[in-house]
Amino acid sequence: MTADESRPRVERIADGRIAVRLAPREREILAALAGELARETAGDVAPESGPGDPGLARLAPDAVPGDAAASAAFRELTGADLDADRQARFAVLAETIDAVYLDEPHASAWLGAVNDLRLVRGTRLGVTEETGRRPLDESDPSAGETIVFLWLGWLEEQLVEALAAGLPKTAEAGGADDAAADDDAGTGRAGEDPDDADDPVE
Repeated sequence: MTADESRPRVERIADGRIAVRLAPREREILAALAGELARETAGDVAPESGPGDPGLARLAPDAVPGDAAASAAFRELTGADLDADRQARFAVLAETIDAVYLDEPHASAWLGAVNDLRLVRGTRLGVTEETGRRPLDESDPSAGETIVFLWLGWLEEQLVEALAAGLPKTAEAGGADDAAADDDAGTGRAGEDPDDADDPVE
């Protein structure tokens, strides 16, 4: 594995932006999946499984488990706003799908869209904790869908880590960083440029 291959494909760089190093084909797949789900959640097209699709239902779980009436009332109260937010996330992803860099709000929209995709597709597949742990059976008719699901999980993790890298550090972590900086200064490494490898590979 080369140094470039070991780098995250989605990462926060020194100026605060988030570099996205997805291949063109990966971007095409993500755009197609998100576009399809955007149309399904907007009611423009029906899911292949028909009415009562469990995947779409997963996006609006019961707010009060065991109380169908209260959960229905909650959906009635908040559903329109949640749907509007979801469509906005899908729109941002579509508009920035070819971006090499994302700002934090756009990266957050990507994360929300990818999470929606993973929830819906995982529910439709009936995934369990063992999915991804056991060897993939390529003869299984759902093998392709499982690969897509696992890829979405990988992309979600990359986005989470990139966004988390921008969170404020705790006092304890800051102290450790200060000590490390002092050590570097003492060994003559303080002048090294940490941004030499920040430019993404298109």
